[in-house]
Amino acid sequence: MTRLPITLLAVALVAPGIQAADLELGTELTAAEFADLTDALADAVAFPNAGPAEPVGVVGLEIVGMGGGPSVDSDSSWWRHSIQGGTTADVMQSKRLLARKGLPRGFDLGVQGGEVAGERFYGGELRVALLKGGTITPALGVRVSYSRFQGAPVDLEVGEAQLAISKGFLMVTPYAAAGYRLARSSATIESPTPVRLEADRDGATAAVGVRITPFPFLHVLAEARKAANVSYFVALGVGF
Repeated sequence: MTRLPITLLAVALVAPGIQAADLELGTELTAAEFADLTDALADAVAFPNAGPAEPVGVVGLEIVGMGGGPSVDSDSSWWRHSIQGGTTADVMQSKRLLARKGLPRGFDLGVQGGEVAGERFYGGELRVALLKGGTITPALGVRVSYSRFQGAPVDLEVGEAQLAISKGFLMVTPYAAAGYRLARSSATIESPTPVRLEADRDGATAAVGVRITPFPFLHVLAEARKAANVSYFVALGVGF
């Protein structure tokens, strides 16, 4: 029963290297197209929920490898004027490694590092449990995160706050979250005459996902997120 999701996950995590896309801003890129690009990049680099709302615990540690990204139209003008390359299954693929460490009083601290469109990004997250959950009651928590590009043609910052809920049933733990995102970006196109492009984007976010624990300490995750675009992620992680 576990071979199929693990196989699909392996394909998804390797896929970004199979059909890579690179961020390369063309001189035809307009301000409206740059805003669309900002939306897609923010969807790709924002810190994912990547698991239930329950705290990791003081002695807990999670490490997760994740692949996926926003669903986009690679025939759109903003894509043709800013991205060199195609998509995998109409998804702007990103890959990342995420780690969470439990802290006292129901706090968790997370960090991530990854790559999208040939550029590296990193980010951090702080979560706090409002309800730790039990046999009957769900877990409820609040999370805030910040992510940004590092040395990319686009200077991008993404901040997000969400309220998350989850409830475990044996090996399966579904979860959901809703919140708000701010994204700010800028870039300069040098040729033929330097042109400065800027975009400030904001809006509601939502996420649903499920974590399956087929073996002790091993987690398989699938997550869908809705912000500017609908994004899909799969992940494989270990934790205790």
